[in-house]
Amino acid sequence: MSETFGKERRLTQKAQFRQVHARGRRYDTRWFSCYVLDTGCRDQVTRLGITASKKTGRAYARNRYKRWAREVFRRLAVREGADVVVRFYPAIETASFEQFRNALVRVFDRARLL
Repeated sequence: MSETFGKERRLTQKAQFRQVHARGRRYDTRWFSCYVLDTGCRDQVTRLGITASKKTGRAYARNRYKRWAREVFRRLAVREGADVVVRFYPAIETASFEQFRNALVRVFDRARLL
C-alpha cells in the first residue's frame, strides 16, 4: 500500500467533477454526499475528488475534512475503475473522524467499491 496520495489518484479538472456529478450514482449521508461513477475500465486507478464549500466551515476545518477523506480512501482497499466525488455538508462539523470513517465505509460498501 502506498503511503502517498499522488496526482493520478485525484480528480483535478472541473470537467471530471461534472462528469461524475452528471453520470454517477449519488449516496447521501448526514455529513456528506458521495457520487460514484463506474468507468468500466478495471485498468484505471480509482480517483477521488473532494469538494467543501465555505458553508462547511473556515479553511482549516475544510482542509481537515479533506484530509479525513483522503486518509480513509487511501487506507481502504477500493476496487479499480471508478471515479468518486465526496461533497461535504455543513453538518460535518458535528462528526468525529470515526463517525465519518464509518459512514464513508458504508457508502463504499453500498456502491460496491470494496
